[in-house]
Amino acid sequence: MTVSTADTANELREELVTRLIDSGHLRTPEVIAAFRDTERHRFLPGVDLQAAYAHDVVALKRDETGEMISCISTPSIVATQLEQLGAEPGHKILEAGAATGYNAALLGRLVAPGGHVWTVDVDQDLVDGARKNLAEAGASNVTVVLADGASGLPEHAPFDRIQFTVGAGDVPVRVLEQLAPGGRLVIPMRVRGSISRSFAFERDGHTWKTVSSEMMTFVPLRRGVCNDIRTMVDMAGEGNVRLEIYSEQNVDRDAIRTVLDEPPVKVYTGVKFRKGESFQWLYLYLAYVLPNGLSRMPGSRPGFAPHFGWGSMTALDGETLAYLTKVEGEDEQGSFWQMGAIGHGPRAAELADQVATTISEWDRGWGHNAPEPGFRMAVGDARDQLTAADPRFAIDKTYSRLVVDWPRRS
Repeated sequence: MTVSTADTANELREELVTRLIDSGHLRTPEVIAAFRDTERHRFLPGVDLQAAYAHDVVALKRDETGEMISCISTPSIVATQLEQLGAEPGHKILEAGAATGYNAALLGRLVAPGGHVWTVDVDQDLVDGARKNLAEAGASNVTVVLADGASGLPEHAPFDRIQFTVGAGDVPVRVLEQLAPGGRLVIPMRVRGSISRSFAFERDGHTWKTVSSEMMTFVPLRRGVCNDIRTMVDMAGEGNVRLEIYSEQNVDRDAIRTVLDEPPVKVYTGVKFRKGESFQWLYLYLAYVLPNGLSRMPGSRPGFAPHFGWGSMTALDGETLAYLTKVEGEDEQGSFWQMGAIGHGPRAAELADQVATTISEWDRGWGHNAPEPGFRMAVGDARDQLTAADPRFAIDKTYSRLVVDWPRRS
């Protein structure tokens, strides 16, 4: 008996839905049904069926240096953001980041009957492709527009929900003005450096508060009013190590290229991580407390001892960096990884010690058992209304202030 392509696709899609339910990424019946009914592979013409339904990102477009500038996100990220959004029948939705149109198709199912989705992108070829895919899928309640997502679509406002499927370094103020009363903005926003979370904001008087936040990273916004400038620095020497730098970070981009060739300074903390314990809260703490946050430094080279196989998170300061490392150990509770920092550059010892001290501070006051944090945000004159008990827990960006409310563990 010959198995048809349609049968294979249906089987792969059902397996995907089951995985996402089991992992907790898909929770509500409406979003589960949308995933079951929307053929992801139809929005990835030319891509192998297995790849279309795999737990991985699919690159759509790269810039002249080979960096990915548009993609269709990992299914778990798509599911998580849709759960955050809470789209309902009859809603008007703006999506920034059309890509292939897949997420817009899911949204179109969630807002039917009576709702409508506008999805925008900055590249005409992506707009044309998304429009074609959506038309072939019969998504009659979705409109694709060539536009800057950070500017929104004021001619179609107000929107009940606004979703960004591209990353931002700040909150685009114009889109806040286009939300209906009781509306919700879901946006993956960098806290500082490479540390990013998908925030679901709702209005709270003159400021905003999160109803949820999830750790995730997206391809950054480009070309528009919130163009998020990211530089990938190829580190000199052996190997393929690269350093991700953003415009708000104080880094000497030329000097930092050769810093891994300088002698390392290692500092360990005594702080233990065990299997299944997440790094997201340590990363968040370091992003707020360290002046330049954390940056991703993927790759490998002789002598490089990152805390993950892909590379490491790294603290930066001018001509100096200190990346996270770990060493395996065992105690009465079993195996663990002890966290540390390895510094390179003129201030290697000082920066490595600062990172190690901050990790220990997090472990004493928060650690793995602290309550999950909440976030507040304000723009314009309302920024002065947001204060934090610890001044380090407030980050001022160009347009907004982002405060984390994070009680110590009891």
